[in-house]
Amino acid sequence: MDTLRGWGESMTTILGVSRAHAKLLELVVAAAATDAEVLISGPSGVGKELYAKLIHERSPRARRAFVPVNCGALPPDLFENELFGHVEGAFTGARTRAAGLVSEAEGGTLFLDEVDSLPLASQVKLLRLIQEKEFRPLGQPQLRTCDVRFIAATNSDLLAEVQAGRFRPDLFFRLRVVPLDVPPLRDRPEDVLVLLNHFIAYYSVEYGQPPVSLTDRANARLVSYSWPGNMRELENCARCLICTRGGRVVDADDLPLIDFPAPQEADPGPEGEVWDEQFQVAKRRLVRTFERDYVERSLRRHAGNISAAARASGKNRRAFFELMRRHGLTRAR
Repeated sequence: MDTLRGWGESMTTILGVSRAHAKLLELVVAAAATDAEVLISGPSGVGKELYAKLIHERSPRARRAFVPVNCGALPPDLFENELFGHVEGAFTGARTRAAGLVSEAEGGTLFLDEVDSLPLASQVKLLRLIQEKEFRPLGQPQLRTCDVRFIAATNSDLLAEVQAGRFRPDLFFRLRVVPLDVPPLRDRPEDVLVLLNHFIAYYSVEYGQPPVSLTDRANARLVSYSWPGNMRELENCARCLICTRGGRVVDADDLPLIDFPAPQEADPGPEGEVWDEQFQVAKRRLVRTFERDYVERSLRRHAGNISAAARASGKNRRAFFELMRRHGLTRAR
């Protein structure tokens, strides 16, 4: 069985027994053998950065740095400085030289998380960096070359972003050499108990508390649960159980899961509506509807406080604001 040293830590393998997990590992091994760009897609919390680390650690670049970049936290006016660095005196306050993240990743891997959140102007600069392996630190007239492997990740439908004009198609196809789609936890229930038992054992040691045991009823509830927070929520479930019920038997009613209202059946509408659409077209339309509704509800729930709504959604403020902009929302309605 594959082993895991802990969620969020450096690791050599990722735990899982499902068929989907096995297919992902096959792609990881294949991608690790080359320097080809990899685009990792999947909802928030599925562990996209872990798969990126795994590719790096199984590649010939494993002894060099793995440098993660949260693109959603990069202000457009600081993009070049953060990635390319600057020389002394490049701008007011630049008293010393700064290497930049590309230089930090030299010989290793640069992981571009939330790459969909980059504005178009930054996407142009990133495309040139990936294509030419050249960059210019701020204030330096000469171009510099780099030896860096690029892996990107997104929790958005990047093709839909391309079609909407928010993401450059040339950058999309440049990044999508090896596509790696990580399915949500609800689509691989075989992995749930394996992962949870690992986290229980790990945090039992970490917190110095006795482990818990689960009833059959609790196990059944865990496997059937939808896990909207994916792996991150599963880890927190284990942490909560160790903190609050260490050494005890856990039943279904003791699980710290979110109770969702029963979904209403969708109205199929008159013949010739949604069911005659192409699958991807219908999916993108429904995703857009869900995103807008989710953001509106979250803003109302937090009285229009964007920072609070972003924290509750598990997204950083910039990414949440981008969702608002995408759907024309400026405040709670």
